[in-house]
Amino acid sequence: MGDFFRKLLEQVKEVYTKLDRTKKIIIGVVAGVVLVSFILLFTISSGEPNVILFADLNNDEFGQLSKKLDEMGFYYESAGTSTILVKPDQRAVIVTKLAQENLLPKGVPGFKLFDISNWTETDRELDVKYMRALTGEVQKHIESLQNITKATVEIAMSEDSLYSDEQTPYTAAVTVHLAPGYEKLSNKEIKGIMFLVSRAVGNRLKPDNVTVTDDTGNIISDFDDDFENEKKEYTILEYRKKHEEKARVKLLKDIREGLERIYSPDRIQIVRLNMEFNWDKIQEEQIEHGPVIIRKDDPRTPYSEQVEKDSLILSEKTTKEHFQGHGWNPEGVAGTDSNTPPGYKASDDQFAQYDRQEDIRNHGINKTTRMITRDPYDITRVTVAIAIDGQQDLPRQPDGDYDLDPSKKPVQISLTAEELKKAENIVKKAINFDDARGDQVAVENIMFDRTAYWNSIRDEYRKKEQMKMLLLAALIGVVALFVGFILFRTIQKELERRRRAREEALALEQQRMREAALKAAEEEGIDVELSLEERARLELQQSALQLARERPDDVAQLLRTWLAEE
Repeated sequence: MGDFFRKLLEQVKEVYTKLDRTKKIIIGVVAGVVLVSFILLFTISSGEPNVILFADLNNDEFGQLSKKLDEMGFYYESAGTSTILVKPDQRAVIVTKLAQENLLPKGVPGFKLFDISNWTETDRELDVKYMRALTGEVQKHIESLQNITKATVEIAMSEDSLYSDEQTPYTAAVTVHLAPGYEKLSNKEIKGIMFLVSRAVGNRLKPDNVTVTDDTGNIISDFDDDFENEKKEYTILEYRKKHEEKARVKLLKDIREGLERIYSPDRIQIVRLNMEFNWDKIQEEQIEHGPVIIRKDDPRTPYSEQVEKDSLILSEKTTKEHFQGHGWNPEGVAGTDSNTPPGYKASDDQFAQYDRQEDIRNHGINKTTRMITRDPYDITRVTVAIAIDGQQDLPRQPDGDYDLDPSKKPVQISLTAEELKKAENIVKKAINFDDARGDQVAVENIMFDRTAYWNSIRDEYRKKEQMKMLLLAALIGVVALFVGFILFRTIQKELERRRRAREEALALEQQRMREAALKAAEEEGIDVELSLEERARLELQQSALQLARERPDDVAQLLRTWLAEE
């Protein structure tokens, strides 16, 4: 196959070198037109229009944003005085830069939410869609920063209340991975991330409730506020808030790491994570009593050699009393002593005897006293709600190719009950699930809305097919041009050969007539005078005929060479 193309290329070069200047110019112009056409076609097919940066702006916001974009040097277009359009590849960078300057318009979420709605969607599915759209858009803007390669955004949304004074503010956690060559983010960049997340969510999320951590779990948003105070001591409430947020971030990381070992990150969405803390400082004193161990167990033996006793005698006292003989008989009222003093008593002649013995033993047992101080906080309850996407794929045609019809939904494969149970067990282990404290874990299979993703896959596949068709058409055109050129050259050579053959036949006929005339004149004895040119031609012809008779092979080779050159 390679030799064929090499020979073909050599023949093309050989034919091209034999062309005159006019034909070379024509071929060059045709090739240039074809090349420019392909370039224009590729440029038009691959070009992307400008996208909307912000819409529905008032005059003040439009003036501030346009002035700031001019200062930053970004190209933009405007539609009236309420809409600003920018290039698609610069939109995320511009939004991040404006967030750093706190110039994002209020009420602009940064993405178009619920472009595709379904009347059968439940409130839970809408919450999941909103959370995915919100975190995905914010994460995309953060990753557009030059010194950040990857970012993870988690937003904890508390339940709504009918009373405004009972509304619990939202909290958010952002984990950033720095690009190689960058040690840390500046305070201005960190504040830009905090303002970006806060403005994207709305009034329920304040910038102070956004925690930014690095890939090692260190909180990098815990710095002095340059806008308010140069130095500020944290109050007890702020101290607790930081520690609670740090605990939430760690728990989110543990849950994600456990699930990402089985499922891809884009299939996992932590919808809600609530942690209740008890900040009561508790000190306990524990006293344990146990038996006295006389001999400890030897762990090298398969049986127990431990010898225990309930107690040990620490001290012992024995008292013995013995009386024998005559004594005095007691008198008076029985019970308490009488107020009447006793009189003289006489000795009792009766013989008396008694014995008394008293044994006192102090026993000792093992006693362990522990003074326990609890941690500064205790997790009293954890509730987690997680949505996991199933597997999706584009529908296929009977021949196996993708069906590019956008009206057809992707094929969805739901998770089985066993898979959901395994995922729930993983989450329970990650949060140290304790049923006694009222922990709750909910893991459900919800098909995520990936319409935009599958449409991009369809567009990419369609572009590849179009490119294949264009390349095939171009190849056919080049082959047709080459074949046409070869046919043109062949026909031209054939016409030239026939013209020369006619001319040679005519010249030969004239020569024969001339020779016949000369021969007839010689036979009749007429002296015919020939010109020098005719005489030289006659001699040359006779020499050629003689050479053809003597060396026919050389003459044939010479003729072949002449024909090849023509």
